[in-house]
Amino acid sequence: MGVGLNSKTPISMNIQIRTLILLAITTVFAVMARSAESDEEIIQSTIELARSYVGPDDKLDAIDSVHYKGSLLYSSGDLGTIEMVYQKPMQHRMVAVIGGRREVSVLDGSEGWTTFERVVDSVPLSIEIFDPIRILIMQASVREAFNFFRKPDTRNGEILYEGKETVNGRDCNVLTYHHGDGIAYQRYIDAETGQVHKTLDSKGVEYLEEGELIVDGLRFPKKLVSTFSTAIGDQSMEFAYSSITLNEKLPDSDFVMPLP
Repeated sequence: MGVGLNSKTPISMNIQIRTLILLAITTVFAVMARSAESDEEIIQSTIELARSYVGPDDKLDAIDSVHYKGSLLYSSGDLGTIEMVYQKPMQHRMVAVIGGRREVSVLDGSEGWTTFERVVDSVPLSIEIFDPIRILIMQASVREAFNFFRKPDTRNGEILYEGKETVNGRDCNVLTYHHGDGIAYQRYIDAETGQVHKTLDSKGVEYLEEGELIVDGLRFPKKLVSTFSTAIGDQSMEFAYSSITLNEKLPDSDFVMPLP
């Protein structure tokens, strides 16, 4: 039988039991509060560590554009070149050339499209207009390019601490960056150095970062390997960057949709 608080229980015992219950409840809430506070502390310290791994805050905050150039290798063996530009406030341009075809994807604010062209004469073959979800995903990628691990500046933006995991033998703090609308990036950040070892996006695509390029005193990955599932099995793309240029903005004409 359990112990009940009734009229037959001595008053002093009633007080002791109530005191013990109150202490137990207080302890539970205190532990919960400490856990919540601990998560916030881990998130903040991990953000600071990850940013410091890349470079000083003043240099990170001064970046208005990032221009990547390099090679592109598919798991099928197809080899090409790639250029990617992220530009404030909300622009992105990617040019990939494989074989005799050029693919140009552009985001300009709330508009986006991809054109497919022949390399030999730049004759457009087709154009694809981004749907609203693709626009939101591209906008999130631009924010990620400039936030450098800070919280997404969206209405529902938040960072959650998911615990610790090991990647390639390194202990990592796992942070999930939520941009709203079901768009998120989960980053595995080295708990000692702040280096990002792996990223998962909300579509299940995995990105592994390798090597480094030092640009204006800032550290960027030299290679990015993405792995994703398809109907014929897992496929991969390897981006090997040969150069990264900062704060060299593209002209407005590079973000104008071509006429049909």
